Amino acid sequence: MTAHLLGIAATAAGSSEMDRVWPRLLGSALICLAMPGIAWAQADSAELREEDDEPNQHATLEPLGTESEEERSRWLLDGAELVLKPRTYYLYRDYDVADTRAGWALGGGLEFRSGWWEDRVRFGATISTSQKLYGPSDKDGTQLFKPGPEAFTVFSEAYATVRLGGDHGVRLGRQTIDLPYMGKHDLRMIPNTFNAATIGNKPSDGLAYMAGYVDSIKYKDSDEFTPMSEAAGAEDTDKGLTFWGFRYRMPDQSVYGLIHQRTPDLFHTTFAKAEKRLEFSDDLSLWADVSYTQQSSIGAELIGDFKTHLISTRLELVAGDNKFRVGASRTDDGGDIQKPYGNPANYLSIIINDFDRAEEDAFSIGYSRDLGQVGAGNLSFFATAVWGDTPDTGPNASADASELNLTVDWRLNGGWSEKVWVRLRAAWVHQDDDYPGADDLFDFRIIVNYDFDLVSR
Repeated sequence: MTAHLLGIAATAAGSSEMDRVWPRLLGSALICLAMPGIAWAQADSAELREEDDEPNQHATLEPLGTESEEERSRWLLDGAELVLKPRTYYLYRDYDVADTRAGWALGGGLEFRSGWWEDRVRFGATISTSQKLYGPSDKDGTQLFKPGPEAFTVFSEAYATVRLGGDHGVRLGRQTIDLPYMGKHDLRMIPNTFNAATIGNKPSDGLAYMAGYVDSIKYKDSDEFTPMSEAAGAEDTDKGLTFWGFRYRMPDQSVYGLIHQRTPDLFHTTFAKAEKRLEFSDDLSLWADVSYTQQSSIGAELIGDFKTHLISTRLELVAGDNKFRVGASRTDDGGDIQKPYGNPANYLSIIINDFDRAEEDAFSIGYSRDLGQVGAGNLSFFATAVWGDTPDTGPNASADASELNLTVDWRLNGGWSEKVWVRLRAAWVHQDDDYPGADDLFDFRIIVNYDFDLVSR
C-alpha cells in the first residue's frame, strides 16, 4: 500500500509539475538569502542549529583545527582520555526482486586521546571492530561486515596533532574527515577514515579554513586503506586528493561555505553553500538553504569524460519543537554526481537514495518533532518523503524513484544509561515498474549506541 501511494505521488510530481515547482522553491530560498537582516538574531551568538541526524546527507563543513581552550600539560598522560563507544546494529532489507540482505553486528570503537605534550603535540588512536551476531552468506551486502560476510577489527585512527597556536593545527596520519563528498559517512558499524595530512582552525563563529592532502580511504566495510584514485574507480593507480575550503558562521548561526577537491587525472569537485537564518521570535525561525555542486573530469580522465552539476535547495520552518521542511534539487544531464569518498551533500539525500542521477529532478517534504521526556529519555522523530523524476528515454534514462523514511530516536538521560541512544529507521522505496530492472524495497534498522569514559581528564 505504501509503495502504491508513493507511486501515485511520484506520478503527480512528474517532470512538467517539477518544472513549475522547482523554480518557485529556488526563488523563495534566494529571496530569503538576499534579505538584508530582517528579523536576524542580535549580536550575541545564537544557539547552534539543531538538525536531524541524517548520516546519508552531509552538507556540513566540519573544521579541522583544535579547540584553543582545551586543557594543556607537559605530559602525554595529563588530560588523557580513553572512551569506549559500543554499538550494535541490525539491518534488514527486503527487495521485490533481488535477494534479501540482513545482518546483526556488535562492536564499536575504543578511542584514546593523549594530553598535550609541552602544549604542542597530541596523539590519538581508535581501534574499531564489527563482530557478527547474525549474517548468513546468502544475505550478504549489508556493509555491516567485510564482504562474505566477515567480521573484522582495524586501527581506524592513528594520528598526531601539532598545535600551531590558538585553534590552528596540523594533523598527520589516519584520521576522521567530515566534509561534503569526503567524510566518515557513519551509517554502519565503523565510519570511513582517511590517511591524510590536514591543516585548519576550529572557531565556533567566524572564519574557519581547511586544507590538506589525502592519500587513501578506509571504507566502512573494510580493514584496508585504498588509494583515493583507485577508490574512485581507476584500478591499479595510486593518486591522492588535495582539498581546500572555508566556512564562515555568522552570530545568528547562518553559514556560508566553499570546498574544492581535486584527484589528479580523474575529476575535481567544487561545493558551495549558503544557509541563512531568519529569526522571528524565540520559538519561530526560518532557514533558507542553497547548495551548488560542480564536477568535471580532468587530466587523463581515467574514469571517463564528464561535466555535471547539482543545485539543491531547502526551506525549514522551526516552530518550537516542530520543524517543517520542503526541498528540491536538479542534476545536470552531464552525468551522475560522483561520491566515491562518502558524504553525499544533496539536501534531499536520505536513507537509500541520493536523488542526484543525471537529469534527475527531485522534490521533498519533511517533518520533525521533539516529544520531550518520554520514560527514561528524550524521544524525537523525523519523517521525509522524496520523489525523483528522470528521463524515460535517452542516455540518462532510468527508473523514477520515490522514497519515504521514518526515524525515531530515544536518547536516555539518567544514571548509567545517560549516553544510550536507541535509533529505529525504516525506508520504503518505489521505482517505476515500467523501467527494466526496477525493484521496490523495504529497509528496517535498529541501532543502539553507547559511550562512556574509561579514563577522563
